[in-house]
Amino acid sequence: MLVIMSPAQVAGLRLFGRRGKEVALDSTHGTNAYDFQLTTLLVIDEHGEGFPAAFCYSNRVDETAITIFLEKCREALGQRILGAVLMTDDTEVYYNAWCNVMGPPAHRLLCTWHVDRAWRRNLAKVRGDKALQATVYKTIRALMELTDATVFDKKLGSFLATAKNDGKTADFAKYFENEYATRADLWAFSRRLGLRVHHNMHLEALHRVLKHVHMHGRKVKRLDKSLFALTTLMRRKMYDRIVKIYKGKWTKHLSGIRTRHKRSTCMDVGLVKCINPNKMYSVGITGSSAGYLVEARDQLPHCERLCPLHCSECNVCIHYFSCNCLDSGLRRTICKHVHLVMRTSTPDISTIVGPEENIAEVGEVVAAQVTLDYDIDSYAETPVHDIEETVPCTAGPMQVLSETTAIIGMSSKQQQTSLSLAQEYCNSIMAELYLHLRGLRALCSASNAQPQMPTVATEIEREPANKLAVRQRQFMSTKQKPKKRKPELTLVKPSTVEKKLLLDALDGTIEVISRNNRDTDHDYDVCTSQIVDFEHSY
Repeated sequence: MLVIMSPAQVAGLRLFGRRGKEVALDSTHGTNAYDFQLTTLLVIDEHGEGFPAAFCYSNRVDETAITIFLEKCREALGQRILGAVLMTDDTEVYYNAWCNVMGPPAHRLLCTWHVDRAWRRNLAKVRGDKALQATVYKTIRALMELTDATVFDKKLGSFLATAKNDGKTADFAKYFENEYATRADLWAFSRRLGLRVHHNMHLEALHRVLKHVHMHGRKVKRLDKSLFALTTLMRRKMYDRIVKIYKGKWTKHLSGIRTRHKRSTCMDVGLVKCINPNKMYSVGITGSSAGYLVEARDQLPHCERLCPLHCSECNVCIHYFSCNCLDSGLRRTICKHVHLVMRTSTPDISTIVGPEENIAEVGEVVAAQVTLDYDIDSYAETPVHDIEETVPCTAGPMQVLSETTAIIGMSSKQQQTSLSLAQEYCNSIMAELYLHLRGLRALCSASNAQPQMPTVATEIEREPANKLAVRQRQFMSTKQKPKKRKPELTLVKPSTVEKKLLLDALDGTIEVISRNNRDTDHDYDVCTSQIVDFEHSY
């Protein structure tokens, strides 16, 4: 086992691995020919981007190996990471090791993408056609995206009861009940609202950059080349972090905030209603009685006036307000409802303050990052103590002298010294100019003495101006065009209309028309928006 953790990574873990912050753990293979897997511990910085805090090469990934890895991280850090939000894939190895070393996390979440992939792979347990599989998938996906916990529990029970009673979906219902229905706290959106965490794509993207950029998309066999690629990746991350701190960086999160601000300009300002001035607002939905609630926070989690993820026009960051919509509850962004409230009501946010601690930690991280690969003092030509000069201080006001007065006030000895130095400097410049002039004169003489090359007379072809160009040979594409799939057969995320229809069907409020008894060629009286196009509703 090989654990890699630089001083900059220790400082970054101490700064970003605090209570309520996201910590991701995952392993990847394919970095060497010895089947050593690379496990990465990653945290999220203030810009919403991933910061790798530690790496571990090991010949196996089990609870014992991950426990040793986390123990070394705790020793380097000097303390445990308490109250973190642990994000992993669907395995118990990382969670058990984390509990043994760091203690139980505040929240344990599964990556939404990994859960969705597991559901897609197990749709083969549905003994039906592709349309039935697509409907089952869209139903459980709609259940995942519900924001009300009470409604979620009710709909989940209805789905399991209905799926068990059908022979075509009984096997999938058994799988779903054993694997996910009993662990809804790990994957349901209603259980993670406000945490602003729903995937670990930061870690997946880091591994992809390591393999496809620094390893050039090749299978690296030697471990030393893998380590070189890893250190190169880490040095690049350090450089990007210094650029973000001192110059700023336009990230995808800032682009998303800007896009949502533009969307808010298209919304009706009459949808905003003030419930409590400067504290609580409601934003309605056009054509519906429902709405969203925007609340101001009592305290900011940072010391500065604004964090890097802020809107310059609204003058507010992602921590000032919270909204009960999915966009604000799951993503590190400012939703369009908060932008609309800031544009219309202009609440006073000066009363919201942040803590007065952890200010020096940012400088510690930057200093560790700079000294990681570069020694700035080694590039200095002269030590600092050699160029220091002691300037006497006077109690009275300093006399201001013009340049002419200062020159005239010189002594004759000082004037003679200055004139001699100026004369020497002028002589050196004249000598250098003389050398350049000699070289220029030689170049001119050589160019004049060069014989003139004979020119070959070419006959100018005169063509009419209206002559047609020769037609190019026509080519045709031999690539076969992909066949268009029917919309109901593709496993895509359900739309808003589909989610409402499928969730209403779980309550039995939507008429279910059997495919076997329906004549689709001659039935013109059935409204397609009011039916579920399969034999049973799930």
